[in-house]
Parts: sequence; structure tokens; C-alpha cells
Amino acid sequence: MRSAQGRSPSRRGGGGDADGEWVLRGVSLQIAAGQAVGLVGLNGAGKTTLVKLLCRFYDPDRGHIRWDGVDIRRFDVAELRRRIAVTFQDFMIYDLSAAENIGLGELSRLDDRDAIRRSADLAGIGGTLSALPRGYDTLLSRTLFDGGGDQVGARLSGGQSQRLALARALMREDADLMILDEPSSGLDAEAEYEIHRSLQARRGRRTCLLVSHRLSAVRQADVIAVLGDGRIAELGTHDDLMLAGDGYSRLFTLQASGYQDDRVAGGLVAPYR
Repeated sequence: MRSAQGRSPSRRGGGGDADGEWVLRGVSLQIAAGQAVGLVGLNGAGKTTLVKLLCRFYDPDRGHIRWDGVDIRRFDVAELRRRIAVTFQDFMIYDLSAAENIGLGELSRLDDRDAIRRSADLAGIGGTLSALPRGYDTLLSRTLFDGGGDQVGARLSGGQSQRLALARALMREDADLMILDEPSSGLDAEAEYEIHRSLQARRGRRTCLLVSHRLSAVRQADVIAVLGDGRIAELGTHDDLMLAGDGYSRLFTLQASGYQDDRVAGGLVAPYR
């Protein structure tokens, strides 16, 4: 993937509601190959809508999204999605074993236990899964089966489930584009720090789009795009946007203030460091 560039207006709920409200209108953003881009904005700004457009869950009403200069509507949908690894904020834990829940991220490697364990370790869930009654073969449900002894199913906590969903996305090791939509929203501060350090190391030279309402999570991205009023309202590095003193700077300062008191010296530690 050399670059992706898009102008992608879209109405709320997809491309077919002619009476719907515009979520994105006049968005113009270019992502270079190997670049880590943070996408932020207030609730309802259109962040998840943009992710769904990139995955071709629906197409823009107007405009286009190009990958290496080619409109993605010209790609075979299955082939396009094979080049993308994505984790959504609304993820699912299926009534399957822990290993199968992760292996679904790359069906061709569903039985590759080494790859599954590697992805789980990167997502910080490996130790938890190994400690289940039947390890990675434990059914993550008590609905379909609730036997006795080591046959009992198990349920993960919200944070553990989010880590498992992330491990599922990490199974796709050869993906050109990694999209992470709120990958740490259910984690505590320490766990979030660990996850983002792991993701930075795992990303390598792959292109990454990180969507988050926690601005500290995107601080070390190569460039940060701020969605507002259906457009890219601000674009630049963290330092650039802080110096500009506009919406991003105001929101970052507001969020950071909740972690500071008189005993804390200036400066913040970012997850990617």
C-alpha cells in the first residue's frame, strides 16, 4: 500500500438513505504507506463511519476512496478486506473456544496454535487464556455448555474481551492496513499503556489508522486528523496541534487535567512511548 486518499461524503446509516443526515461531507485525507495516523473527534463526528467506508461495508454517496490511486470500488471486496486487519469498538465474543475466537481473525490459520498464542501474547491476554480450565480450548460461553469439572465454559471480563478482539485482528500478520477503532476503551490506564506499546512494536512498517476519543492514545502518531462538522478540521503532529491552540489543544488539555494535581510536574507520558 503506497497511499490511500479519499474524499468520502456519507449519510448517517450508510449510503442509501436520501433523507438521512450527512455524517461526512467534504472529507479529504491522504495516508501514506507505513504511516501511523490518529483519527480523533467528538462523539458522532463520523470516525466509525469513515472506518466502515474504508472496509467497504457501504460506499460513499459521493466522492471516492483511492488505494494506490485506484478507487476501492474497483477491487474485489474479499480481496480488499484480506489486505486489512481491523478491530471495532463493537466487537463480538463468539460461543466458541478461546483459540477459535482468535483464529477467526485469519481463517486460513484457524488451527495455527503458535500464531494464535503469539497474537494473544501481543494483546496481553495470553496468560489469562492459558489459565482457563482447558486453556485455549475453553469454551467462552456458559450458554451452550455448562458441564462439570474442567469442561465448564468461561466468560471474560469486558477488558479481557477487548484484548481478545485485538488478538483476533493481530492474527492477520500480512495485512497492509491495520485499523484500530477504540482498541483500549475498556482498559485501565496501565493496561492501555502496555497495549499501545505492544501495538507500536507490532506495527512495523504497516500503515495504521488508530481511532480513539482518548487523545493520549494517538499522541505519538505520525499525524493526527481531527474530525469536526463532517470534515478534517485539524491535521498535524501532536506538537503542531498543541501549538495551534485550537480544538485538539483544548480537548487534550481538558482530558489531561483529570490526571494532574499540584504534585505532578509538567509533561505527560504517552502510551506510545
